Order: sequence, then C-alpha cells, then structure tokens
Amino acid sequence: MQSCDVCGTLNLKENNYCTHCGNKFIAEHICPFCGEVNPDVANYCIKCKKQINPITIDDFDTLFSEYNENLLKNANISDEEYNRILAHIFARAKYANIYGNTPKERILKLASVFTECKPKSRGYEFGYFFLDNCIYYDDRLDDSVQIATIIHELAHYLLFSIIEELLCNVFKVKTSTTLQSFVWFFMTYDDFFKVMSEYCAHTVEGRFIPYGYQNYGSFNSLINNMELDEGSKKDMAVFGNSFANEIIVYLEKYIDVDLREEIKLQYKKDLRPPSNESIMLETNECFSLSVKNRVLFKSLLDILKIASREEVREELENIKNGVEIL
Repeated sequence: MQSCDVCGTLNLKENNYCTHCGNKFIAEHICPFCGEVNPDVANYCIKCKKQINPITIDDFDTLFSEYNENLLKNANISDEEYNRILAHIFARAKYANIYGNTPKERILKLASVFTECKPKSRGYEFGYFFLDNCIYYDDRLDDSVQIATIIHELAHYLLFSIIEELLCNVFKVKTSTTLQSFVWFFMTYDDFFKVMSEYCAHTVEGRFIPYGYQNYGSFNSLINNMELDEGSKKDMAVFGNSFANEIIVYLEKYIDVDLREEIKLQYKKDLRPPSNESIMLETNECFSLSVKNRVLFKSLLDILKIASREEVREELENIKNGVEIL
C-alpha cells in the first residue's frame, strides 16, 4: 500500500491516482528527464546520467524537472510540520550567549547567531540583506537606528530562510546555491512578495522599537510605484503580517522585556523624536497557516514555471554566480 502525500489515504501500490482526492502519484526512481526506471540506490540516471532523487539540487535542469513541479503542485504541509520547520530555523539561538554592553551590541550578537553581519559606510541605504546571506548595516548611524536596521534586515533573512526550508521540505533535499538562487529570484521577481516582504520586515522591526518610531518607508515606496487597488494593498499587508507574527513570537524570547527597555533608553539618549506617521499602517489581521501556506505554494509554483523559461535562465545563472562568489 502507498499513502497519498496530499490527503493520507492508503491506496494500492499499482494506483497512479489517489482514490480519495485524485492526487497523481509520482513514481520513485523514474528519471524525470528521460523516463528510465533506475535502481533504488541510484542518484544519477543510468541512461541519461542526470541527477535523480538528489540529496541536493545541483543545477536548474534538475530544479525545473516535471518531477519537482509535481511535488510543488501537490505540496501540502501540516501546521505541526510547519511549526517544526520554524523551530529548526530558530534552534541555533536557543543555546547562544546573547551578550553585549549595549543594546546595539546584543541585537547585533543575536542577528550574528543566524547570519553574518557587516558594517557598511557607503550608500544611502541604512542597511540591506544581500546574496551572500549577509546583513549589512551602516555604522555611521545612531545606535537606535542601527538597532532598527539590524532587526529589519534580520526579518528579511528569516523570511528567506522560511521559504528556503519549506522548499527543502517539499523537494526532500538539503539546501544548495541553486535552490537559494531560485528563492532570491522568487522574492525579487514577484511584486506581491516584494511588497509583502517589506511589510513583514517593517512589522518585525516595529515590534521591538518604541511606540511612534515605526517606519514603513520602503513598503510605501514600493506600493506608491505600483497601480494597486486598496484590496491588493491590504492582502499584501495581511500576508506580510502573517509571517511577521511567526518571526516575532520567536524573537521575543531573545529580545525580551529588559532588552526592549534598554532599546527605549537608547532612543532617548540619541534624542530622536518619534514621528508617529506609520503607526496606523500596523494591522492585527493575518491569514491562518493553511491559507497562507497554500497561497505561498501556489505562488512558488507559478514563479517556478516562469523561472524555467529559457529567456530567464541567464538571470538565474547570474544570481547563482553571485551567491557562489560571495
């Protein structure tokens, strides 16, 4: 018997489709490129020599195979499994020593547990998260602004990590520069997810800085350059808030009440008055896990099909080269 990976119904081994939900079963050890039946232990096709059942996805031909497209098309993840993925992402901070003499040093130490952080001293951006999975922040700024910037960019990194881990779960592989390149393409190609990502990062940042200092500047800049109705803007915000809520729950374990009080004092020391301009952009609305992840998987599938086009391959290869070089 075989269990349907969508609804869990037990089916006869020879069934091609689930008798309950109609899900198409994907035969194991059949090469997704040439259709050759391979031995159970084969990682590369005995006929065409391309990678099958990979431990990692090493090239875009493998990533864009019909096999992986079907896996993503039928992707379904329980709330319990999703929460295990979140717990795995944040596990590295569980036993870390988040020390520092100032609140900025402690926030920087926390972010450094997840990814490398480097100061920058050029350009107008307060900070950014780049292809090398590194957070850059401008150390010329007041400590209070650096704190907000590091938290903002950490949220971008964690959102990237969530999508990356979900894809690893769906494809049953470890991460690779090929997979990371696709996630970068996904998060920068689709307008909905660019806006959602900014809203998410601003909301996470806003949770840990004093009331009135919240700033949705990059979110506003994006939507002002798009022709969007109010319904679309709201959907982007609610979707971003759904991810932000998940990230905030874990970060609150480390950016606790005491550290938040220290951050408030730092803002007072830096004599930065609150603007209160963006506080009205905050929302309590969010999607359920099942709805949010269903929309996410559908969007990932749509972008996977776009990314598999020949005319997009050069852009993907450039992204991959950037990831590998950095």
